[in-house]
Amino acid sequence: MNKGQYAGMLREIGDARKQGGDASACIAEYRKRYKYVYIYNDAVIKMLLGIPENESIAVDFFNAALHLYGSNCIEHLTFVNTELPGTFTKGTVSDIVAEDQRTDRIVLEVQHIEDESFNSRLVYYTSKHTVASLSRGRPYNLKNLNLISLQMFVGFPEWENYLHTIRLKNQDNEEFYKKQTITLVEVPKFLKGGFESDNSRFAQWLRVFDGLNNERPVHVPEGSQFALLQKKAELSKFTEEFLVSEAMKMSDREYELYVEKKHARAEGLEEGRAEGADAKARATAVAMLMDNEPIEKIVKYSGLSEKEILELRRLQTVPSER
Repeated sequence: MNKGQYAGMLREIGDARKQGGDASACIAEYRKRYKYVYIYNDAVIKMLLGIPENESIAVDFFNAALHLYGSNCIEHLTFVNTELPGTFTKGTVSDIVAEDQRTDRIVLEVQHIEDESFNSRLVYYTSKHTVASLSRGRPYNLKNLNLISLQMFVGFPEWENYLHTIRLKNQDNEEFYKKQTITLVEVPKFLKGGFESDNSRFAQWLRVFDGLNNERPVHVPEGSQFALLQKKAELSKFTEEFLVSEAMKMSDREYELYVEKKHARAEGLEEGRAEGADAKARATAVAMLMDNEPIEKIVKYSGLSEKEILELRRLQTVPSER
């Protein structure tokens, strides 16, 4: 299922639970309708790539994402606490944090929200994990850090490639510091085409993910990590307890977009300039208009006035209120 379908399922489960209905029957119905979960949901990807049970899948995926081969490969992973407390700054919660056999740190972030603070957020996350990697009693003996960001938007349309490796360099493009790497992946850019000739292991992973999200699993070798991931991603493998828990985390009849906004608020991402906040409010309103939500509900969740929302509807030529 895709993002909207997964969010719709959680919404219905949550409604059934709140209204005294049969959440189990709701889940059973969705399991008949869909075979797979939405891979890029934060909680789902943690279950698929962030737990010891699925270590072999995560090892293969991270080696592919970081283009590690031979003796440089990750052999095994230890999953560590995803929460980094802040003494003088706000805390940070990453989607997946692991350390390999060399105690190099690998961090995975899935980013759904595009805003002006996106680059700053990645730099901030990187700095927090760099500090967390300090070896006690050995000042500045920093461990290698690889932060992988799966972007569910095209953040750099002027860049030709979809996969970007970012390190500190000087004016002659010579590397100044090799222990800190950000790997940016513009997933929609890859999926829109133009990369059909890319047969890298990582490109294969992205195609496997996309096949599951569209209920059209790609053919993969039997017994491969791809095949194992496809089995693990079946909706039937996710317990009712897990799905109900995720559903109850959603506020009343909000889709995942609004949940992402809520998470961003919790991490302090809505701090900043007033115009940034206004842009986010308008983005929320447009998304809700496209979902054909009632005007009064959009007023409540966006904070915009009815007049502003009606003007947005006129400019966006979105469907009229039902």
